[in-house]
Amino acid sequence: MINLTEKPPDLIKMEVQMTIPQTEIFQFLQSKGYEIKGFPIHYAATEEFLVSDPAHTWHTFTATKKDEVQCADNQFLKVFQKEIKLLLKPIS
Repeated sequence: MINLTEKPPDLIKMEVQMTIPQTEIFQFLQSKGYEIKGFPIHYAATEEFLVSDPAHTWHTFTATKKDEVQCADNQFLKVFQKEIKLLLKPIS
């Protein structure tokens, strides 16, 4: 869904809401030269005053270019968001 709203004096507010299959995000990133690989992100146990969270592992994917090392910073959704911002930059 795309919503366009005029904002006086001369601006347009654009809101885009989409549901995209994960495979299409992978295809988009691969077309930009990224390699998609599985990656576990480990979270250590935390104990605070009233909150106690056990250690857990989140299995996700990373999108890396050649010679990049897999890490939580190149988790595929973060990379996808960065690429979409670059795509929209010429009109923003």
